[in-house]
Amino acid sequence: MRDMPRPGQLYRHFKGNIYRILTSASHSETGELLVIYKRDDDEEKSYARPLEMFMSEVDKRKYPDVREKYRFTLCSEDVLQDLGIADENNGGSSLDPLLEAFLDAGSISEKVERFYDMRKNINDEMLSYVAASLELDVSGDTEEKYSEILRALKAKEKYESNRLRR
Repeated sequence: MRDMPRPGQLYRHFKGNIYRILTSASHSETGELLVIYKRDDDEEKSYARPLEMFMSEVDKRKYPDVREKYRFTLCSEDVLQDLGIADENNGGSSLDPLLEAFLDAGSISEKVERFYDMRKNINDEMLSYVAASLELDVSGDTEEKYSEILRALKAKEKYESNRLRR
């Protein structure tokens, strides 16, 4: 069995691009585990893919000429050096500690608290990670994105507390 992707690790997609793992998340409706990642040379976009699909083998019927066994393969130190890419993981996370605390929070209420903690140091990259982990599509300047995410968190928090009362 392959190891679960960890934040900061670099994976090569079978089509050749290199992606950095940001975090893992649970789908809010189904509980399905998701891998949140971004292309290592693109600061703007991040992606979410079910863990099972991320770790799956390449469909040889659809891609008969592909030599790789898996859809995503963990990059070795040698591959990273050959590509001139620094592995920021070095056994730990490359994420901002406040962002990491938000992503690791167990409940929506805790996520709201951690999101408030991030307020002073928030930037667009952090907001992109938060939005991806919540499956939100946000736009606007930093302040508008922060407000939009906060509204969504507060709505989820209200729903969660109402659901638990039943």
